Amino acid sequence: MSFLGALLPAVQHHARAVDDVARFIIVTDIILFVIVVGTMFLFVFLYNKKRHPRAVNIHGNVPLEVIWTAVPVVLVLFMFYLGWTGYIQTRVVPKNAMDVKVIARQWEWNFQYMNGKTADTLFLPQGRPIKCLLSSVDVIHGFYIPAFREKQDVIPGRVRYLMLYPEKIGNYEITCSQYCGLDHALMMTRLIVLPKDKFDKWLNSGLSSEEISDAITGKP
Repeated sequence: MSFLGALLPAVQHHARAVDDVARFIIVTDIILFVIVVGTMFLFVFLYNKKRHPRAVNIHGNVPLEVIWTAVPVVLVLFMFYLGWTGYIQTRVVPKNAMDVKVIARQWEWNFQYMNGKTADTLFLPQGRPIKCLLSSVDVIHGFYIPAFREKQDVIPGRVRYLMLYPEKIGNYEITCSQYCGLDHALMMTRLIVLPKDKFDKWLNSGLSSEEISDAITGKP
């Protein structure tokens, strides 16, 4: 769980990978901050005017210079590696992925499925990879699902894609992460992950609100 995990638990493998990167960067920053600031205070104590009334020039320290150059390079490369492995998960499309068109407009989301069904709430089957095909009919929007740690800009005139791996049944928030006009703050909807049989029933006929609620809470 990340530092934010107590408020917003990760609900798919990629989300946990994002949390791992964030955790590593935050912990590394804290350690480096303590080392740098601690060293500053130590030097203030050891080399103040009372202890050393006459300043002495130094000519560098090659081992230290190598260390403080090499360590940041290694840390940055490792951060890049962690970020890259997480990013690849959003770009590789499995053969069994299901396409869903995500259409953004001021100030609403619309979802279109391959059988022609449309909805203003994104319903997905548990356990199946989803390829979201993102497009906008007006301005730039941002398709953002906090619990999935997924965000992708939606640009007019272009179709972009984003992979989702719904692993956990539940009801999750979708927002717009790019300021898109007067009612930007109201451009919100839900992502509902259903068991496969419940999703198939919804896709081909429809579920009542009560049946959807029961599916989310695990009732038979």
